[in-house]
Amino acid sequence: MRIIQIGALVAALLLSACKSMTESTAVEDNMGKAVAQMKRDQISNPATSIGPNDAPVAGMDPESANNALGNMRKDQPDRSNVRRDILINIGAQQGSGNQ
Repeated sequence: MRIIQIGALVAALLLSACKSMTESTAVEDNMGKAVAQMKRDQISNPATSIGPNDAPVAGMDPESANNALGNMRKDQPDRSNVRRDILINIGAQQGSGNQ
């Protein structure tokens, strides 16, 4: 009986440490507002965030486009000498005969 009373006392003490869920903190009140503000601040033209997002990009700087295309078309170096087999050992290592 004494153990049950001590257990109930410990449970009551632990539960009394829990904060009421009806009170909200400043962080909980502003939850999500920081993300919304960050998204708002990163959009240079707010009109682009309204409407369908499946429209293709209309227009690009020709010099930038040519540089990007040229960089993609450059010859890649020969990587055959870099290729090596990967050795994966599974299990115990084999000794030199001193087993």
